Amino acid sequence: MSQAVVEYYELGLVDYASAFNLQLQLSRKVKELALPGFLLFLEHPPTITLGYSLQGDEGKTELLVSEEVIVQKGIKLFHTDRGGKATFHGPGQLVTYPIFNLNHFNLSSKKFVNKLEDTVLNWLQKKGIEAYRDLQYPGVWVQGKKIASVGVRIQDRVSRHGIALNLCPDLEGFDLIVPCGIARRKMTSFLEITGQRLKPEEVVPEIVREFAKLFDLELKQGETNILPLEGGRDDNQRMAHAWTV
Repeated sequence: MSQAVVEYYELGLVDYASAFNLQLQLSRKVKELALPGFLLFLEHPPTITLGYSLQGDEGKTELLVSEEVIVQKGIKLFHTDRGGKATFHGPGQLVTYPIFNLNHFNLSSKKFVNKLEDTVLNWLQKKGIEAYRDLQYPGVWVQGKKIASVGVRIQDRVSRHGIALNLCPDLEGFDLIVPCGIARRKMTSFLEITGQRLKPEEVVPEIVREFAKLFDLELKQGETNILPLEGGRDDNQRMAHAWTV
């Protein structure tokens, strides 16, 4: 059986709502055309997102400061439909969104998440960093601190959202929340661990190779100008509405 061909896109800095809407459109395309998927690499401006499990209390238990303080710091706040609780995104964090057809890869949800973690674990190992998976908490950990967060939504066997790797973001953004619902556990970054500042665009080719190997893919870079980043509003986009702007 030949390898699946999947296009990947380097999008640079993209606001959260636009990226959310793009994922919805691509996931519909994957489902309707029975495609293996798409792979997106990007960064977000300073943004706090609240996962699906926080709808009931609107996530206020996971915020350590008032909404007014968050706004004053220039950070946007969104409800979204991924799994997990609160997390922070910002420049210097490489966000990877695989829009994958899990039927094509014959993967359960758990195995899919494990493979996402493995892309980062393998990359860190090649950089000489001893990272590990915590069986209690999703993500990738180094010396008791989380360096990469995972949160996905799988609908009709097509994935959205993904994994966020802290390369050199401002970690103070995580101090405004209970990261991933885990109190008393800190976040870290590649910069904090090594003193080396890697830009996301420098790391993308290396993560692409890890995805190609782990998912047995042929990955080809696509032209970003064909993507509907400014697409029309979808009814489901209410799941990624801003509290405050």
